[in-house]
Amino acid sequence: MKLFIRLLNPRFQFFFFAVLALFVTGLVAFCSPEQFPIVRYKLSLGMLAAVIAVFFDMAAFPYASPDSYLDDDWRKNPDADRPHEADYPVAMCCRTLFIAACLRRVAMVAVFVLAVSLGL
Repeated sequence: MKLFIRLLNPRFQFFFFAVLALFVTGLVAFCSPEQFPIVRYKLSLGMLAAVIAVFFDMAAFPYASPDSYLDDDWRKNPDADRPHEADYPVAMCCRTLFIAACLRRVAMVAVFVLAVSLGL
């Protein structure tokens, strides 16, 4: 139980979901081994499209990244935990810009992944 709680720490969330993805991939390989290479190929292309979309977003909008609208630099204290408050508050009068930057990045990733997935 302590390991599970530790994996849910924000620092280890990526590791937790990576292990979960490997488990599900192994389950697919066990249930249908003849389809495993195709599933692996399609999953890797989808992930590659998401990574390329984020890099494209950072290159196309270098001064409008979502973290630039935060009050403090989130890298100074990555384990920020403020009870009953946002961990990283958004700067005053920048809430709409922050929401727009987040939605722009989400839309770009979704479009890239959808385009690659439909192109298969």
